[in-house]
Parts: sequence; C-alpha cells; structure tokens
Amino acid sequence: MIWAAFLALLAPTAALTTPQLRERSIYQVVTDRFERPDGTAQPCNPADRRYCGGGWKGIERQLPYIQGMGFDTVWISPVVANIEGIPNSESYHGYWASNMFELNSRFGTPQDLLDLSDALHQRGMYLMVDVAVNHVGCVPGEFIPGAQYGPFSKPEHFHDFCIPDWKLDDQLEAEQCWLTDHMPDLNTENPEVIALLHGWVRHLVRQFHIDAIRVDTVKHVRKDFWPEFVAAAGVAAMGEVYHGDPLYLRRYQEHSLESILDYATFFHLRRAFQNVNTPIEELTSMITRVHRMLPDPTLLASFLDNHDNPRYPGIVQDRALLKNAAVYPFINDGYPVVYQGQEHGLSGGADPFNREAIWKHGFSSSRPMYHVFARLNHARRRAIAFPPFLTSLMRHHKLDAHTAVFAKPPLVTILTNTGAASPVRVYYLPSALTTFAPRMAVVDALTGQVFATDPQGGLSVPIVSGEPRVFLPLGTWEGRQVAWQLSANAERERERAAIKHQNGGASPAHSRGSSLSSMFSWFRGSK
Repeated sequence: MIWAAFLALLAPTAALTTPQLRERSIYQVVTDRFERPDGTAQPCNPADRRYCGGGWKGIERQLPYIQGMGFDTVWISPVVANIEGIPNSESYHGYWASNMFELNSRFGTPQDLLDLSDALHQRGMYLMVDVAVNHVGCVPGEFIPGAQYGPFSKPEHFHDFCIPDWKLDDQLEAEQCWLTDHMPDLNTENPEVIALLHGWVRHLVRQFHIDAIRVDTVKHVRKDFWPEFVAAAGVAAMGEVYHGDPLYLRRYQEHSLESILDYATFFHLRRAFQNVNTPIEELTSMITRVHRMLPDPTLLASFLDNHDNPRYPGIVQDRALLKNAAVYPFINDGYPVVYQGQEHGLSGGADPFNREAIWKHGFSSSRPMYHVFARLNHARRRAIAFPPFLTSLMRHHKLDAHTAVFAKPPLVTILTNTGAASPVRVYYLPSALTTFAPRMAVVDALTGQVFATDPQGGLSVPIVSGEPRVFLPLGTWEGRQVAWQLSANAERERERAAIKHQNGGASPAHSRGSSLSSMFSWFRGSK
C-alpha cells in the first residue's frame, strides 16, 4: 500500500476539459511509425510487426507539417514501458504494458516527451496521450505477476485467466476476462489497483504537461470505474467504446465518459460512400438514431480511419467517394479525428498493414488531401466563432436517393455518393435550410469558389464529378468581425476572466513534480 499512499498525495491539474474537445481537431499518430528522431528514411515493413524507430523527437520535428493541415491536437501512442519477447510481434504500438511507471525507451527519454509537450504548447497546440489501463502484456503462457509490472505485482491485482466467448456478447466476461492470451486483465475492482491507477494517471498528466487522454478499451472495464479515473487525470478524456450500436454507446456516455469515439456513425459512414449504389440514407438514418439515443452527440469524436481498421482507400478507389467520406468528420455534430497517412491516401489493409511508416511517404504539403484537411480545418475554425455551432445539432435533408445536405450554421454541406463519373447535377437550397441571408456571398471551402444567394436567400449549387461542397458565408471564411462574432468574443473573454479569478488570478497550468517524484523511474531517466 506504500504506492497507493504516495499517489494519494498527488493533486490533479487541468489543461483541457472534456467539453473543450468540441473545439479541437485531432491528428492521430502511431509514435513508432510517424517519424524517426534522426530523420532517416529507414525501411519499415508493417507485416513484420517490429519496431521501426519512430519517436517523440521525430513527432516534434514534424509539428509544422501537422499544424499546416490545421490540426491543433496530436494524439500519440501509449507512452509507458512495454514487454519484449512476444513471438512474431513486438509491442511497437504501445498497448502491451510492462511497468506503467516507466516510459517506453524505444520512443525516447522523459525529456524528449516533455520537449514534445512543450513544443506543442509553444505552437498553441495540445497533447493527447493514449492510456490503456484494462490490461498489461505478457508472453503467452508465461504470465507471472511480479516486479516487471511495477506495483502491480500480486496475483490479486489481476483477473483470473479466461477468454470471452465473443458470440455470447456477455458484458461481465468482456470486463473481467482477458482480451487475448498475452494481455493479462487488471483487476479494476481491487481498491489497491484503483488507487494505483488513479495516482499513475494523475502523475503522468502533471509531469508531462498532458492536455487530454484517449482511453483505450473502455467497454472492457466496468462502467463505474471510469468517472473517478477521468477525474483523477484532471484533463479531457476521449474514450474508445468499440461498438456500433448507439443504444450500447449511450450507456457509456451516460455513466462513464462524456466524450467517446463515434463508432455508431463510423460503420455507416464507410458503407454510405463505399459504392455508388448505396442510398445516402445509410448515413442519415444513423445520424437520426444518434440524435435520439446519445445524450450529447456534440462530444462524439468522428473519424473515417484509425489504427484498428483497414484504411478506407484500400476499400474504395473512387476519388469523389473518398473525398465525400473524408469531409464528414469535419462538418458533423462532434469533432474530427484524422489518422496519420490519410493525407497521403494510404491504403493499407487490416492490422498490421494499416500502420505504415509515414516517413517513407514524406512530409510534403503538396498532397491534395493535405490541402483538403487544411481547408476543412479553416472552415471549422471560422464556424466555431459562431456561438451555437459547437453545441447545436446539424439538420440533414435528403436531396435525392444519393445526395443530402447537412446544415450546422454557419456551415452548409452537400455530400453525395454518385461518384466521380457522375454528370453535373444542380440542387436548390432554400434559405429555410441554409439560414443564409438574401444576396449573401458564400464560399465553397473546398474549392474557393464564391457563390451568391438569391433575393430569397436560396442557393443554387452545381455538383460536379460527384465532389462534395462545404459552404459558409464569405465574411466568416475571411474572419470579418460581424456583430455576432464580436458578441461571442466578448462572452469568451468574460468566461476566461471568471476562470482566471477561480484560479487565484492565474490561468490553469501544469505544475512540476513534487519532492517525492524520485519514486517514479521517468524522473530518473530510466526506461
């Protein structure tokens, strides 16, 4: 209990709050596969499942590349020490922890991680770190609790071995059995384990100036564990609940984490733009269900690709379909997450082939999707200045079987799955749908084309080669200070002043470690 007693002394600190995730745009990095610290283009075959040499210094060097696309938050792989020696695979992804109280030396030193955090903050950006507390790692058949797992060294710190029968969808098995034979399941019902995990995440966040956490395997831990864990972290949390049923997800957003990945829409988004024969209702029907069932769709993290699923360009080759699907996470109710390599159109299949080394493809800003993401992020950033944007739900209206308009003022988007070979189609959007004023100049964020509404505020829109459209008022795109923006800015200043007053005249900030910090190995420079 010495560890638990020590960890209880550490006070949490806040950087981002979970509601503030609505304003963020996140770029996901697999640390080992993004950029090497030495900048060399070494070979890396994902099929080998080996470390390829990416690290925190490499990410730091490429922050201008990430920020150039308009992303303001970088989500990196778990940072803790991982086991070695699993046959046919190395723990390059970071999800097979050994001692959580040590850092993964393969990714760099403690100072390297702190430098990355500080470099992000100097750019006005944020650091999100992946945390996995459901399990650790082991060589199959050789698990023995001991010092290699740090303070989690007793048999009672772990659940007994069992593998769930996934066909039964038994929730208790999902929470208390092992995911695989090489992932021992931590006993998150044990008070000592709970105290250790709370103290660990609190200290990790504080020491490395972490702004937010991404929480792995949420559905494999009891629901009532998470609120106190997130409170201990003291920063924003985005949870992974890998399930496509919005009713299932509802239970977690109600009882566990305010913000979760939008897996409900993810599967339907992919299907909606997979070919030209699928009705657009494949997507809009799920949006309606999410609106009805989820407590707060504005705190769902929307994505098209990630490290756990085959890359979308490996499934769909039509450039117009790909572009329409890629636009959706930026214009929906929640906030966008883009996975490294989407800007390159990488097409790797299922794990491990979707974990390509980005340095092999370069860091050029001339890629078409690089500019698409930059424009979408700019449009979204301008839209955020409109007070209701972050907390209002979008409206959708089907224009035909394959085309729909999505209105979340001041953004108005048309998505279609007719494909690149489709003929030109012209649609009329009435002002009741767009809320645009009469004779207003509006710009398509994706092309820069400027259109004008008619005397009634309606807008005629040509859809060419099945491409999407993302409209907003030209004045908003250019950042002009119209009346509602001035009002919103004044309100934000009042909120900042109130927060500063609550913190005794200082803005929320991360503090350095206490005098007891030498008990954590990352202060000593090991692992």
